[in-house]
Amino acid sequence: MFAMLGTGALFVGLAIAEKRGWLELDFEKVEGFIKIGMSAGIAGSLLYFILKLSIMFL
Repeated sequence: MFAMLGTGALFVGLAIAEKRGWLELDFEKVEGFIKIGMSAGIAGSLLYFILKLSIMFL
């Protein structure tokens, strides 16, 4: 869930930045940004899950 939200926010931010002329993007750069966003979202989800488990069992 967090991965999808993070990737969606990143994609919307890239679209706004490109529309305003702040960025010159091609397919490879956008693909890289999306992969990084998804990885960060997955890592954040796992850390949150581990935190909740530690609170429940400690």
